[in-house]
Amino acid sequence: MENSTVSEPKGTARIEALSDGIFAIGMTLLVLDIHVPDVGVDASLTGALLANWPNYLAFVVGFFTLLVCWINHHCMFEFIRKGDGVTLLLNGFKMLVVSFTPFATALFSRYFDTDNQQIAISVYTGNFFLMGLSMTALWAYSQAKGFTVAKTSRELLLVTRLYVLASVLAGAIFVLSFVSVWASLALFVVMFGIFVFPRGLIRHVMRLENYPMPTEELAPPVE
Repeated sequence: MENSTVSEPKGTARIEALSDGIFAIGMTLLVLDIHVPDVGVDASLTGALLANWPNYLAFVVGFFTLLVCWINHHCMFEFIRKGDGVTLLLNGFKMLVVSFTPFATALFSRYFDTDNQQIAISVYTGNFFLMGLSMTALWAYSQAKGFTVAKTSRELLLVTRLYVLASVLAGAIFVLSFVSVWASLALFVVMFGIFVFPRGLIRHVMRLENYPMPTEELAPPVE
């Protein structure tokens, strides 16, 4: 008799569809923390708008955080072609962190440039660190279970290094937030620059190494 409790590997289409929806909702919710200012008859609307600059900064940081994470989630699942129950749980944890991001961003927006700035920034960067850890864990598990497919072994190794680096940099941002908020934000920008085009970065590294660029197509995803 077959064991019905065993989770057989299946395709990732439903995982990606659910994830795309959660990312879209999270990115949309960020704008709800930006409010139209109330100004009196003799007050300046320009001044009121400029006074809300922490809200705008938090919105941009939060939006690009989710955008870059979504780009890399999409890139990752170009290599992850099947998954099991553990894959669902690991991806679910990542979506939990994504869902928490609008709250962490609102906290950042509300208390930035105040006496409680340190706590707010640490909550935000801590959430981002969990985002990096979830990405690394999802990739590491998928590779260990043989769920990943790449054109060459070298390409697969570079992807692994990239998503290990995600946790390292996210952890550094979290630790740095206790030392300098602006230095932490600066490292955010550096990390965005590294991860905004993950496939392009991998190809660029392979070209620098004079590694032959693969031409064959990846295997089709499991249905």
